Amino acid sequence: MAKLFVDGITYVAPLIALLLQALVIFRFLDRRNRNYPLAILFTLILFLLTVFAYTLRLRADLIPFTVGFSDAYNVADLCTYILLLLLMLQLTHKTLEQLREPTQMVWVLAGVSTLIAITSYLFFEHDPTRTRQVVSFWMVLLNLFWWTLLLRKQKVERRVMLLSTGIGLMMTGQVIGDGILILGHNKKWYFIAAYLIMYLTHYACLYSWFSAFRPSPAETSAL
Repeated sequence: MAKLFVDGITYVAPLIALLLQALVIFRFLDRRNRNYPLAILFTLILFLLTVFAYTLRLRADLIPFTVGFSDAYNVADLCTYILLLLLMLQLTHKTLEQLREPTQMVWVLAGVSTLIAITSYLFFEHDPTRTRQVVSFWMVLLNLFWWTLLLRKQKVERRVMLLSTGIGLMMTGQVIGDGILILGHNKKWYFIAAYLIMYLTHYACLYSWFSAFRPSPAETSAL
């Protein structure tokens, strides 16, 4: 049973993720969905990284595995989180504008985010994986702050709400999964539980984004 779960996570789960990522990218072909360039760039890089990692998993002989290569991949993975963080800051700025409140808070949050990322990178001796884990946790807190702003609005744009929901789900799943892996010391059942949570929340995020960029009835009727 354990082997079946591991095989499913290793071979089937990434394929489902690729399918959902491709569907989200397909949404961006609609010109009405191109006003979120950071979301587009994040999804494209995420798709390419998933394709690359899955191909390498199937054919490990294609590229010699080295410490430098592993670090390069982890840095690229960290860059996707930075893009997602920038998207959150952009949307937080937009929300503050709609609430007619000072937007300087966004620059404060950007400064704190940079400080957390740099401090974590130095504290963990240039380990991009550990840095990503800390950044993920910070992004969960940042998303909660963004939600408190959204809840203060009388009317929340459906797209923004779904984008926030997707980011919150994925970051929460990542933090929980990373925590289980750290506590479990790579034990098999901990590995299964951690990656199952991370993949399921990743799927939920992609579905939220796919729904977010679905044309509204008003947009459809205007065509």
